[in-house]
Amino acid sequence: MQLKCSHCSKMFALNKDAALAGMYAIENEGLLRYDFPCDHCQRANRVSSERLEETYPNWKEEYDDMLKRAAKFEKKQAALTKQAAESKGKPKKEKKKRNRNR
Repeated sequence: MQLKCSHCSKMFALNKDAALAGMYAIENEGLLRYDFPCDHCQRANRVSSERLEETYPNWKEEYDDMLKRAAKFEKKQAALTKQAAESKGKPKKEKKKRNRNR
C-alpha cells in the first residue's frame, strides 16, 4: 500500500505485516484510524480504517497466516539458539597461507 506523507509529501510503501497489525489494533481497540510512521521523516500519518479495509478485505485470514509464519520462525530461531549453545567451544583457527615471493 502506497501512502503520501502529510508532513514531508514523500511517498512510502506500507509493509503488509504492518498494515495487518494496524487492522488488528483497530479491531481490538475500536479505533477509527491508525497512525503509521513515515519512512523519511518518522512522523505519524493517519490512515482510516475504511481505507485499510478496502486494501485488505480478508485481513483476518492473512493475519492468521502471518502469525503462523512467526511461530515457524520462532521455532527455527529456538533450534538455532540451542545448536549454538551446544557447540559453544572455541572456534578452530584456520591456518593462513603464507605467500612468499622468492
